[in-house]
Amino acid sequence: MLYKLAHVLRERFPWVWEMIEQLNGWLFACRYSSGLRHDMGVNCKDFNFKVVRLSPLNVNLAVDFFKAQPEEAFEFFRPHAFDRKSLLRLCRNKGFLAYLVMEGDKVVVGYFFLRCFFTGKCFRGYITDYRHRRMGINRVMGVVATNIALHLNLRMYGSISPRNKASMLSAQAVNEVKILQTLENGDYYVEYLPKKNCDQ
Repeated sequence: MLYKLAHVLRERFPWVWEMIEQLNGWLFACRYSSGLRHDMGVNCKDFNFKVVRLSPLNVNLAVDFFKAQPEEAFEFFRPHAFDRKSLLRLCRNKGFLAYLVMEGDKVVVGYFFLRCFFTGKCFRGYITDYRHRRMGINRVMGVVATNIALHLNLRMYGSISPRNKASMLSAQAVNEVKILQTLENGDYYVEYLPKKNCDQ
């Protein structure tokens, strides 16, 4: 219900959605302030990539990353606008935890986020650079997102198109994926649970 309401507000009443996001961000920061001050499992030693928080200092790298992706890369990924102004606004939202996966200091190879709510839920989304697919980057993002959700004690949700088999397989490699319902557009509304006996 919350997922559907959020999409309706964002698409039909953007000014209402903006106000709700600001209020939610403030409430989320108040409730989870102690957890947000500590390491949330972002630095994973076993990965060859660096994960950094999206910020005004690196937002131009994110803009360039999105511009470089072919149109087909956005078939299943349109959670927000990708221009500099929109990304800067998301940076200021305490309830929107967004990260870049870096190869070195200048090359962005992946982007993921947790849109968090003060009620204890979050929604996950991610996209990998089209030139770096099948290199384990989806796994990096899945593991780090799961670590953050566990650290903050958040239940993690998302949507997966049944046509996007690669996304489902990569999610199942890291999480137990529980299908809760099929949405009106045909996507699965899922909960990402920690994978049992999985060394993350």
